[in-house]
Amino acid sequence: MNRLDPPYDALDPGGMAARIDGIPEQIEGALALVGASPWPGMAWAKDRSRQGPALLALGGMGGSGIAADLTAGLNSDRASRPVLVVRDYRWPAWLTAEALAVLCSYSGNTEETLALYREAGERRVARAAITTGGALAEACERDQVPWLKIPAGIPPRAALFWSWVPLTALVHSLGWSEDPKPAWGEAVAKLRDLKARLGTAVPEATNPAKQLARRIAGRPIYIYSGTERIAAVATRFRQQLHENGKLLAHTGVVPELNHNEIVGWERPEAFHREVVLLVLRDAEDAPEVSTRLALTADYARRQGAEVHWLEPYPGGRLARLAQQILFGDYLSLYLALVRGVDPTPVASIDEFKRRLSEAGAQHG
Repeated sequence: MNRLDPPYDALDPGGMAARIDGIPEQIEGALALVGASPWPGMAWAKDRSRQGPALLALGGMGGSGIAADLTAGLNSDRASRPVLVVRDYRWPAWLTAEALAVLCSYSGNTEETLALYREAGERRVARAAITTGGALAEACERDQVPWLKIPAGIPPRAALFWSWVPLTALVHSLGWSEDPKPAWGEAVAKLRDLKARLGTAVPEATNPAKQLARRIAGRPIYIYSGTERIAAVATRFRQQLHENGKLLAHTGVVPELNHNEIVGWERPEAFHREVVLLVLRDAEDAPEVSTRLALTADYARRQGAEVHWLEPYPGGRLARLAQQILFGDYLSLYLALVRGVDPTPVASIDEFKRRLSEAGAQHG
């Protein structure tokens, strides 16, 4: 196993460590972008009718899609109208012209998101987009669809807050939530405090994230949580373990997993003794959720799993979610570094896209 203290030059030539350390500054940059040049979709979407859209439909994949999930979860019990997240080539049949469709693609060339853009246009659904450019920006310019240009040159998973901050501003502009700027300000402060405890400059001897990474490296990782807000954080954890850590990981939510997945733990086998279970909690977890998580974790422990409880962070809702995300990002980074893996490249995705393109050419 490799050391976890910097410098990381040989292990991290793509600079993922610096990108994760720079998340507080990314949030400040996104706030400045929205403040200096308000997203053209905001006033346009609100003025579409006196009532505004009946539904906010968010389409995106990967790092762009998780920004949509987090936005939906953040406002699930506050927004006066529904927020739909779609990761696919098609919208549900019931998406109508009463909705506002926002397409999120960091590169602007994500084929699923481009398909959603075209279909929304065919259904006469109002559209807006967040992207760095690419085919999505070209289509928006051609169709006079408002879009927000965010900074390019970053791995999409490392650009989460460039999309998440504007989406929260959009929800507010529709009158569905409070102004998120104060909450983002609190988040930045809390993240800087957390970086002082978990960041790359903090030695492994006093860094809980580095210590956990060394302890669980090379083992199957399961992540259990409640639903709504924290489930989106669990998804982000899993995605980062996949892309940064080059690890397979699994997520499950209570109460649903108590009706099916828990049976998979029933017969202790060697695999169960290899599993690491991370349990995500939030200060707003309902008592029923807390009880279910505790009983589920205890059962998995008795069947041989090593259980780690990730304690809730302090602060308001948005700040708590952002801190959980930063912890997950650091953990994924350290799991890569301790195993001697470069966290930045995603060779499997690149190869899959190449083969997909070749398959499309053959069928064209």
